[in-house]
Amino acid sequence: MLKNKSIRKLLKRTVYFFIAGGACWIIVAYLSASYLTSTNQVFFDDISTFNGYNVQNLSFKTDDNIDVSSWYIQNSDSVAIILLSGIKGNRTHQLKRASFYLKKGFSILLPDLRGTGKTKGDIISFGWHERKDLQACIKGLKEMNIKHISANGQSLGAATIVYSFKEMNDLDFVILESCYDNISNAFKNRVDKYPIPMFLFEPVKFFTERIIQEPQISLSPEQLIKKVTCPTLIIAGDKEDQIPIHETIKLYNNCGTSNKNLHFFKGGKHEDLYERFPDEYEKVISDFLHNQTEFNQLKQSQSFD
Repeated sequence: MLKNKSIRKLLKRTVYFFIAGGACWIIVAYLSASYLTSTNQVFFDDISTFNGYNVQNLSFKTDDNIDVSSWYIQNSDSVAIILLSGIKGNRTHQLKRASFYLKKGFSILLPDLRGTGKTKGDIISFGWHERKDLQACIKGLKEMNIKHISANGQSLGAATIVYSFKEMNDLDFVILESCYDNISNAFKNRVDKYPIPMFLFEPVKFFTERIIQEPQISLSPEQLIKKVTCPTLIIAGDKEDQIPIHETIKLYNNCGTSNKNLHFFKGGKHEDLYERFPDEYEKVISDFLHNQTEFNQLKQSQSFD
């Protein structure tokens, strides 16, 4: 009798243990998903000039009623490039690139994607909903009679550019820096750095889908990049731990344009490649721009530097 009671007590404790463990697992998964999609709104002072150019504060309304806060640096009347930061970054992180592109003759649009900088928003969605922010920016520039618009994005910003082609194809060229191939691999590559079995991460993906309100199968730049038909430059580091080389090559192979280039920075990781390799970065971008016939015709007609 005592033995049976001991067995029942042990079984009851075991059941309680698994229930409590399962509950903790679910809670941690939900909190992890909430953290991954959390916003990073930051206050900073607006600027009125940059490198001798006037800066306008502009706001563009998205289809889902987000006001995208931006700086517009006037240079050309007809050619502009939109610069997009990585996850939780904002427009201030793009000022070095802005300086570079100003020298190339571009006007510059520096938006804060939703949930970052001065743009409001409830979640960050790894570029999926952010595509609406980019689309609003493109529409706004067109209404300003800017006829030639391009985009350069880092990481989440790069994925944002690719996702924008789901509904529109209005960019003269795109530059994609350290873009993930699909969200499943993006999660996996980050988890692989830690001694955690992958199956333990499945609830995180489940809750992330619910928060973003989009199945993870949709978050796949490797599929949507097939719609990209404008000239495309894809760059990444060859020592990426978050985006292995073969995933970047897959993006390049799937890209829908024949006018595409791929460049790896030797020793580069998932980082700001311009900060790490300034001379090489400028040469790669300059060479790419030099090979764009339409852009060079515009340079000649408007006396760009």
